[in-house]
Amino acid sequence: MESKDMIQDRVRARDAAMRLLNRLTAGAAVSAVVGVGLLGAIGAYTIPGTASTSAASTSTSTASSSSSTSSSSGLQTSTTPVTSSSSSGVAVSGGS
Repeated sequence: MESKDMIQDRVRARDAAMRLLNRLTAGAAVSAVVGVGLLGAIGAYTIPGTASTSAASTSTSTASSSSSTSSSSGLQTSTTPVTSSSSSGVAVSGGS
């Protein structure tokens, strides 16, 4: 049979391993949260088409800033008015 000293040594070794595992788990969780935050900040910073809040852009007229926004995002304005109809709906898929 094992002596009490050998059993106590195994218990201490198991407890030390569990403390190490708990610290590693907490470190991995904190690292994951920081990594997601960092990637989110980088993504938000690099997405094109966001509005600028500088004093120079706020002093320009709204017509010129709206035209520069639509041209920089690749969208074209339409002069066709929006109308409504009472006919049944039509599903359209695809197209270019």
